[in-house]
Order: sequence, then C-alpha cells, then structure tokens
Amino acid sequence: MLVSSVGRGGERAMHVAIGYRWFETAAGFHLERALSASGHAVTYVGLPSAARRGYDHGVPLPAVLAALPQPVDLFLWVDPAGGYFPVGLEDCPVPTACWLIDVHLGRWREQAARFFDAVFVAQADHLDRFRQAVGHDRVHWLPLAAAPDVHRQLDRPRSLDVGFVGNLALAHRGTARARRLRKVARRFETNDFYRQYTPAEVGDVYSRSRIVFNTSIAGDVTMRIFEGTACGALVLTDSTANRLDRLFEIGEEIVVYRDDDDLLALIAHYLAHDDERNRIARAGQRRTVGEHLYTHRVRQMLEACAASAFRRGAPMRFADRAARLEARLAVYTHLHMLDAVFDATREAGLHPVRRVWAALPCLARRVLM
Repeated sequence: MLVSSVGRGGERAMHVAIGYRWFETAAGFHLERALSASGHAVTYVGLPSAARRGYDHGVPLPAVLAALPQPVDLFLWVDPAGGYFPVGLEDCPVPTACWLIDVHLGRWREQAARFFDAVFVAQADHLDRFRQAVGHDRVHWLPLAAAPDVHRQLDRPRSLDVGFVGNLALAHRGTARARRLRKVARRFETNDFYRQYTPAEVGDVYSRSRIVFNTSIAGDVTMRIFEGTACGALVLTDSTANRLDRLFEIGEEIVVYRDDDDLLALIAHYLAHDDERNRIARAGQRRTVGEHLYTHRVRQMLEACAASAFRRGAPMRFADRAARLEARLAVYTHLHMLDAVFDATREAGLHPVRRVWAALPCLARRVLM
C-alpha cells in the first residue's frame, strides 16, 4: 500500500486522495495542508467550488482515482462532507478511511462509517458506538487539532478581554453558547462574535485575546480549545466529556467553568491576575504545539492505516446490493443529496413510485431545514 518515498516525520510517504466539502475553516482543509507539510502527496477529489477544482459526484470514485497521474495509496473522506459522498466507495481499489467530526450530532454517520476500512472519530465517548456499527476494531480516537500555519501566536497586543469565533447561526441563537456570549459581551471587551472569520483572522483574534471562551454543543471537544491554546491565550471551557482531561491538564493548561456565574467570575479573576493567566496560557500552548497539531493527527492516522494488521474490511465491501442501497440512502438523506437518491434508486431498478417514496425523507429535510 505504501510507496517508497519518505515523509518528513521519517515514515514512508503516501499519496492520499482526500474528499470533503471545501471551505477555508474545514478540518479537511487543515488536514490536507498538514499532509503536504508532512511530506505526503495529497490530491483533492471532492466536489468543485468557486475556489477549487474537483469532481462531480456522479463520477464513480474508482474512475476518479484511476484518472489521477500518480497511483493512490489511501482515500480519505472528512466530515463535514456537505453534499459529497462518492459513488463506488465500497468498490474502491485502495484502502479507505474516514474522519468523523460531529459524531455527537445525529446517528447517520454510523451508516457512513460502514463504507470505510478505517474509521477515525473526533469524540472519544462515541468510539464504542462506532465499533458496534462497523463490526470491527479499526475505529480510532483522533481528536481535532490546531493548524500551525494559521493558529499561532502573532505579535499583537492582548487588547481583547475575551475572544470567540464559532457558529452562531439561527439554530444556535437559543443555546447556552449564545446566552453565555451575550453575558460575556455585556461585561467585557470582545471581538464581534457574529461575523465570519477567515483562518488567518481566527489566529489574529485569538492572538489579541487574553482569554478564549468555549462552550460545546453536546459535550464535544471543539477546535476552539486547540486553536486558542495554540495562539497563547488562556482557554476557558465548559466541562466537556470525551476525555478532555487526557488532552489537557485541567487548571494547569486550560481552565473549566461550571455554569454561567462561574464563567463570569473566572473571567474577572484571570483578567485581574496576569501572571496566573499567562502561566496557564503558556502551559496550554506548549501542550498543543507539542501534541495537538494537525501534523500530529496526520502521523497518528497514517500509522494506523499502515499497520501490518490493517486490511480492507469495510462492511459495505461485502454487503449485498440491498444493504448498500439502504446505507447509501441514509447518508444521502442526511446530506440533502436528493439527486444522488434518485440516481441510486434508478440504478437499483426500483419502480418510479418507490423511487419517489425513497426520496421523500430527503426532500422533506431540504424543505424543512
């Protein structure tokens, strides 16, 4: 599976074809750059966009890989995938892997995981669920990380009391995150929480922040914890699950708050105690730079895929056509891929009425969401 060249970490280099929904702050884009920085060849094979060339979803993945100038060693699919889940994945001639990020939201990713030979899960508490779903033990914990080319400490004055960059779309306006941010903004100097930021601007905001605030959606360990520490800010987060205490030493490298009142009290405390705040921030930064960059995640992922025990064992490689169709429809529905639903049911030879019936859940999600 491996080619003979050597990556910058000393491991043998690979040619990885990577597919995901491209946007500047996507974990897939950070991972793609880390693969290149680690000395691996990487080719983007996701959907085209205004910013990137890509491949239409209807082109089978084996055909896409066969048309590339150099042989591929691994296909990697990264969540969030938007409207991208390649046709022919279960017949891919090379090993496949996925990195599932938002496993704390919904259950459809269990069906998606069954198409891959190796599964990487960003949230540790969900490992057993995915091992049961795929029926093999090639399911690994791979937390999120920081991208050192954009998440690094810049020479900026720490002019902001609290910094935050994240999702505050309409669906999040009634959450604890939105409530806490409103309380923080009333008392402290902050950046504009409601605008979008490029990756470089994220690094700038966190480099100007004394404290970076985090609230998870469902106990998840977010990118923000790694990005804030990488930029040298004190990260103040809610008490998340998913082995946060194995990633950072609580109270020494990051700080955890209990509730809204504790959050506000801790912000005031650490703003009034510069030495204590800076000591914890420096320790958190050392931990992230030493263990929690995307280059570290690349090494961990490719070591697992290069292990002697690794084999092509995705359940969907051996499933019958009916099981493959059922799993695909579950994924397509949750990714709002209505055209793919019709294509798959037509290829399966379903009666037109059954094809329309199969498309109704996807259509409903499009209309209602």
